[in-house]
Amino acid sequence: MKAYKIMKVSDQENSWKTLFHGVDGDRNIACDEWVASKTSYVRDGSGGTYYLSGWHVLPSYASALLYMENFKDNTDKYIVECEIKSYQKKEHARSPVFLAKSIKLGREALPND
Repeated sequence: MKAYKIMKVSDQENSWKTLFHGVDGDRNIACDEWVASKTSYVRDGSGGTYYLSGWHVLPSYASALLYMENFKDNTDKYIVECEIKSYQKKEHARSPVFLAKSIKLGREALPND
C-alpha cells in the first residue's frame, strides 16, 4: 500500500531520518529498501494507551499535511512517499494513523503528485 510518513532530512546519502525511534539505535533509514519495524507493546504519549508498535504512516498526502499541524515547528519536517506491508489502523489515534511492520521509503511527496 502507498502511504506517507513524516521524516527529517538525513545527513546520510539516499536516506531519511525518523522523528523519534529508529532501528538498532540509528534514526537514519535508507530509501528503496524494505525495513522491518521492531515491534513491542509501547505506551503512547497522550494518555498511556498501550499498542503494538510499528512504523507510523498516514494514508494520504492530505492527512499527512494535516498531521504536520501537531508539531510546534515543522520547518525541518518533510512528507515522504512510502510503500508499506502488514499494516493496521492505530487504535485510539485522533488521526488516521496506520502502523506498518515493513516500510520502504521513497522521495519527498509533493502536493500535486
